[in-house]
Amino acid sequence: MEIKINIPKNDYVQPTEVRQEVVQGICEAFLSGCAWSMFHPFTNGRYEFKKPTLNILKHKGENTFYGFYYKKPFADDEIIGFNGAEMKAAFSALRDAGYHIFWTRDYEGWEGYKCSKKPFIENGEEVFLFNDFID
Repeated sequence: MEIKINIPKNDYVQPTEVRQEVVQGICEAFLSGCAWSMFHPFTNGRYEFKKPTLNILKHKGENTFYGFYYKKPFADDEIIGFNGAEMKAAFSALRDAGYHIFWTRDYEGWEGYKCSKKPFIENGEEVFLFNDFID
């Protein structure tokens, strides 16, 4: 018995484009030190509203990005989405500049990446490469 199935071919292609201005913005977001400077690549299972923070934020009219978020949080903010290749490039640029990146938890237990000038943060594990799949 022969079965014929007609389905479209999977056309997914993982993004590889690295936009310089986005990599710069990712670095700025990590270095801002504000409440949104921690990058969360995965949903926190405990909170329905805590989704992956795959956008960088800046205030309208300003040139510097200040954090990561999963949506546009304030009316006066602009967001730009990024891909895994851009995050990988930002990790490399930050490490080359002497910064340290850690996998850690925020105060509500949401895991993610945080950047530090010092080679230690409490309850953090230093990472050297970005290898998570976020695309």
